[in-house]
Amino acid sequence: MDETLVVHGRYSGQTFIPDGELPVAEGVAELVIHPVVTRAVGSVANAFGAGRVLRSAEDILAQVQASRDEWGQS
Repeated sequence: MDETLVVHGRYSGQTFIPDGELPVAEGVAELVIHPVVTRAVGSVANAFGAGRVLRSAEDILAQVQASRDEWGQS
């Protein structure tokens, strides 16, 4: 077989991870990396649901009510 083989995959952590099976062939090979630029998203909405410990609405309401009770407000 004298045809060029292309193996698609990704490169992460200094390791090539193929998308499928590697071909049963030997020869000279080169790894070409197309860097993926990730942009920081500046929306506050991205923080929703990202806390270490998520609290329920009931927990938050109980905390607010306790704070109001301390100040004598209802």
